[in-house]
Order: sequence, then C-alpha cells, then structure tokens
Amino acid sequence: MEILAIVLGIFALSFMIAYISVSRKLSAVSKGFAELFLTYTSLRDVVESKNNNTDENIHKENFIKFLSDSREWAFGYIEEVQEGLKKFVDEVEPQLEYYNEYGVVVEGMIPPHDAALKKISKEFEELKKLLPEETV
Repeated sequence: MEILAIVLGIFALSFMIAYISVSRKLSAVSKGFAELFLTYTSLRDVVESKNNNTDENIHKENFIKFLSDSREWAFGYIEEVQEGLKKFVDEVEPQLEYYNEYGVVVEGMIPPHDAALKKISKEFEELKKLLPEETV
C-alpha cells in the first residue's frame, strides 16, 4: 500500500507539475495572442485612417489643382483679351483721332455717318480705359 501511495503521489505530483507548466505556457500564448490582436487592430486602424486621409488628401489636391488650373486659364484669358483690345486700339485709334480732329470741316454739313462715328469714338475711349495703363 505504501508503494501505491507513493506511485499515486508521484502521479499527482507529475500531473500538478504538468498542469502548472501547461497553464503557464497557455498564459504566455494567450498574452502573445492578445498582443498580436492589439497590434493587428491598431495596424488596421492606422491603415484605415491612412486610406481616409489619402482620400481626403486626393480631394484636397484635386481641388487645389482645379484652383490653380482655373487661375492659369483666367490669367491666360485676360492676357488674350488685353492683347486683342490692344490690337484693336492700335488699328482703329489713328482713324478715330483723325475723325475727332478733322471730322466735321464745315459746320451744318453733317454726313450721315457723323453721329455714329461720334458714338463710336466715345465708346472707343471707354474701351481704352479697360486696358492697363502701360499698354495704352
């Protein structure tokens, strides 16, 4: 009976040692899995926030590009219009200046186009005001 008690005591002690060893290993594995899960979750959150930020950044970049392109187009258009006005002024101004100075030679004899030329001359002077001073 003593041998049986010793054998059962050894089995119980072995079982207890194995149980404690496995329990510690399972605890370590559980902690590892918990750390892995937390790392995975935080990485997933970072990636999702990067994707959201990337989408927002893309929209911001596209809007800034739109503003820049619109600004360039507007300045190009303004320059083109000013060049066209300058060309018109250069071509028409000598004839209108001649008309303004020598248009009506004899008072009372108004040609049929005189009123139109006076109006054109007046509007021409208003149009010249739209050009920058350095181009006029």
